[in-house]
Amino acid sequence: MAKALRGELSEQEQLEFSAWLNEDDAHMQQWADALEVWDEVGTEQNVTFQPNAELAWEKLCSKIELPTETKVIQLVPEEPTLKIERSEDGSENERSEPVVRQLNPWNTLYKYAAAFVLAAGLAWLGYLQFNTSSDAWTQIATTAGQRQLIYLPDSSQVFLNENSRLRYQTAFNGSERKVELVGEGFFEVRKNPEQPFVIQSGNAQTKVLGTSFNVRAVKGESDVTVAVKTGKVAFSSLKDKKQVLLTPGFTGVLSANGSLVKKETVKETGLAWQSLEFENTSIKEVADQLEKYFKVSIEVPNQNLQQCTFTGTFENPELKEILSVLVASSDVKINRSQAGVYTIEGAGCQ
Repeated sequence: MAKALRGELSEQEQLEFSAWLNEDDAHMQQWADALEVWDEVGTEQNVTFQPNAELAWEKLCSKIELPTETKVIQLVPEEPTLKIERSEDGSENERSEPVVRQLNPWNTLYKYAAAFVLAAGLAWLGYLQFNTSSDAWTQIATTAGQRQLIYLPDSSQVFLNENSRLRYQTAFNGSERKVELVGEGFFEVRKNPEQPFVIQSGNAQTKVLGTSFNVRAVKGESDVTVAVKTGKVAFSSLKDKKQVLLTPGFTGVLSANGSLVKKETVKETGLAWQSLEFENTSIKEVADQLEKYFKVSIEVPNQNLQQCTFTGTFENPELKEILSVLVASSDVKINRSQAGVYTIEGAGCQ
């Protein structure tokens, strides 16, 4: 969670952390508690902090009442030892004497010392974790057919589309929460009126306090678009400072020539990529859409099966999830011959 707060999770760790959060409500509560603490102290810097090991050691000794001087401590009962003495008449007399085993207290003290060193080390690591320069940036990129859910340092979420790149500050310690996007991403921004969320994508800037919206700034495309799902977004040009305010159902378009317009959102060009919807769709068409979306190969050799239909809606879709639902609901089998190559088999609907 500390790495998530700082935005330092790797791609694999992002996926594992997301899965961990979603598997139990208690995990979400732990994360919410951590975010509360982070809001209170996570952005405070204390560059003058200097640990005083000597003072800490004295406090430890006083608490556990360790002796200040080395003393002989009897740890076991006295054990008698047999001593033989010879008398004047030549007879031998046996006499037992106690033997006291002596042990320096430092053997016990070492245990406390080890615990102290461990605690001090963890405290110092914690200090380093929560004192990160705001100048550091983290970058995450996706490839063809890959989409990724990313948690930002303030717990905002970004669902990054394929062939996209997101750069963001490792710690949002400044007056703004700054990120840079090349490609496409759907943002769900945590509300914070005192620290606006700013996305720079090409010559466009998107500024929000807390809302959900889609940003598309793909290399090779002349337009940058922002489609709002909830809340209000200020969409502007960095060249001439023109600005439009976008509300749900509207999309802002910044063209290469500098024109900035506001229009109603068209589903096919707005938020459609972050979900897959099938409404009585033939299995053949389902396979075709999955091929395009996930960049895989899916064959349906049985023509009778191709005409069967499937209905389902998937938010932030994953291929494995869709195929599992397809198997459960359509009485089909799916074989994978190699990575990225699938075959859907079944008797069909006739």
